[in-house]
Amino acid sequence: MASMIAVLASFLTASAAWAVPPDRADLAGAYMRIDRIAQRLPKSPENRLTLNKGFDALTDEFFGGLYGKALTALAGLEADVLKLPTEAREELLYLAGHRFVISPRVLSAEAVDPSVLTMSAIQLDGMAEGAQPVHAVFLSGPTRVEVPYQRELSISLPKGLREGTVDVFLLFERLGDVPVGKAFALTGGLEGRRKALTDRIEALEKGGALDASTLASLKARAALVSQDAIRTQSASFLADIPALAAAVEQELAAAEAGRRPYARRGEIWRVYRALGMDLPTRQYAPEGDGPFPLVVAFHGAGGDENMFFDGYGDGTLAKLAYERKFALVSPPTIPFSISPKLFERFLDEVARDIPIDRSRVLLVGHSMGAMAASRLAVASEPLVAGAACIAGFSDSARDRMAAPRAVYLAELDPIFAAERMRASVNGAKDRGLAIDVSEIKDEGHTLVVDQVLPEAVDWLLARPARTTATTNPTASTPSTSPMKTDGPAPTPSVNRPSSGPTK
Repeated sequence: MASMIAVLASFLTASAAWAVPPDRADLAGAYMRIDRIAQRLPKSPENRLTLNKGFDALTDEFFGGLYGKALTALAGLEADVLKLPTEAREELLYLAGHRFVISPRVLSAEAVDPSVLTMSAIQLDGMAEGAQPVHAVFLSGPTRVEVPYQRELSISLPKGLREGTVDVFLLFERLGDVPVGKAFALTGGLEGRRKALTDRIEALEKGGALDASTLASLKARAALVSQDAIRTQSASFLADIPALAAAVEQELAAAEAGRRPYARRGEIWRVYRALGMDLPTRQYAPEGDGPFPLVVAFHGAGGDENMFFDGYGDGTLAKLAYERKFALVSPPTIPFSISPKLFERFLDEVARDIPIDRSRVLLVGHSMGAMAASRLAVASEPLVAGAACIAGFSDSARDRMAAPRAVYLAELDPIFAAERMRASVNGAKDRGLAIDVSEIKDEGHTLVVDQVLPEAVDWLLARPARTTATTNPTASTPSTSPMKTDGPAPTPSVNRPSSGPTK
């Protein structure tokens, strides 16, 4: 172990003289912990009631930008549902009240000392101090090394570390190991590698052989190969730098050979360009020739294109896509709420690289995303075979036709209250529109999503193909293979052969 990671002779002086205001990235980390805890807990009415009421109570703080209050409340909720003793609660407060910065993010030959890694614990403004961990843990491959914890510490990694990831944990006396960050090791230099990627992209751009969406994807993915993570961009701070750099090199080689680099199967973060807009999108394409039913997923306010893959039940929808063999794309919601005309052009771009069945385009959305899905079921009715609206609905049809919709109301929802939503839905049904309604007991506004996604996907896949679907030269004829909807989802390790925005 000592040969793997040697602790420097001295620790840097501990200091908590500064604090920074918490941001959305801090809150995202806390949300992910709660989301995963909710998956592990027994699904008793008591647990669901506690989780939903506690989580939904944070809404005002979140949208009001009071992230410190939201983080403190999330820590309290986590402690309550896990029934933690007082000592463990204090440890959780320390975890919630600090941002752990690993520097440099990428160890490469260009660094002054390519073997030195530091970790700093920066207190978040207005947060409680809590109880410190006992050790910091650095994990590289099978080797685990523990060093005494300090707010600022430095370690020395062996020279010539092979390309990969160094995971960083804190070891608490009560909570045990908790992941707090990671660093990446690159063979060679980071800036040199990034410049080589950029030069090759520029050469392709000058040649004029790339379509706008492929070019936008290559540029955006290469930009993520960076020493700095952008805290407001989840694709940036989720990126696995070595895997991403290698993937972009392969994509460039395909483009240089005249092939479409994103006409491939599996999961990826990319960009589509439509009507002059760049749309960062997380997507999954099943193995096989297709054509595949396409589910377009719209996240709620405060989320982004990665939400349905990394949140909402730790990626429940992505797991269902893998199991049931439908294509899944999740773009940013707001542009489609503003411009329904964007939707058809977006589908045209998706169909360039994924063999989708244009007669089986299906929508699912949560909250703001549910409203967008409901509106598109009206505004783009000839294109949509069905829409599932979770904790949100928009009655915009009036005298127009609309694609069939399923609306899922949450009994405890404080934002889209079930009673008010039921009146709106019934008004649309009274005009003869095809709407199925379900009310989910003991569930609130956000945590209801993963609870109803399996049922919502079943409902969507049961919609008949549209006979008036818009055709496209890149689209295939309607799929005829039956959809499997009756089995349990595989475990994440089987179900998600590639994950994150970097693959």
